[in-house]
Amino acid sequence: MQSQSTMSKNESKAPQSALDQSEWGFVRPVGREFGSPDYDRLDELDTLACRVLGLKRFREWLDTPSPALDGKTPEEVSASPGGMERIRQLLSNLKEERP
Repeated sequence: MQSQSTMSKNESKAPQSALDQSEWGFVRPVGREFGSPDYDRLDELDTLACRVLGLKRFREWLDTPSPALDGKTPEEVSASPGGMERIRQLLSNLKEERP
């Protein structure tokens, strides 16, 4: 059984409202912590994709292999030399296509 102080710590981390709970699924996964060697690249990738695709679609897009990226995920491509520029261009094209 948890002590009162442990429960208080855990409860303070849990979503506090319906709005918080709806956003809880969008907490950045491991590897996106500040200070990670990949933090800047992943932060830019998340930000760009979210701006173009919206909060509900961007994470799925980042993890889905794309024919436009030779069957790789945007996240995989972004880690390769020149990959972020490719992703920027792809997202720019997607933005232009959206109404």
